Amino acid sequence: METNTETKTNPFKEWIENLPVKDYFETKTLVIQKCYITPQVFRHWKNGNSAIPELAKPIINEIAGYEVFTINK
Repeated sequence: METNTETKTNPFKEWIENLPVKDYFETKTLVIQKCYITPQVFRHWKNGNSAIPELAKPIINEIAGYEVFTINK
């Protein structure tokens, strides 16, 4: 029996957790406001419990200032 040891990466979690402490709260608030989500949805995205919609990815990239998510055009 083979086991799948491949782990999924969560680029949103990597980005948000690598922010300086002083920027975390402000950035979290900005994502919640611009993506029209609740703090609970933010936590789900961060923990990988729900998928981040394609429409939110460009907004997150804009807030981050670089390409957190690769967007196919």
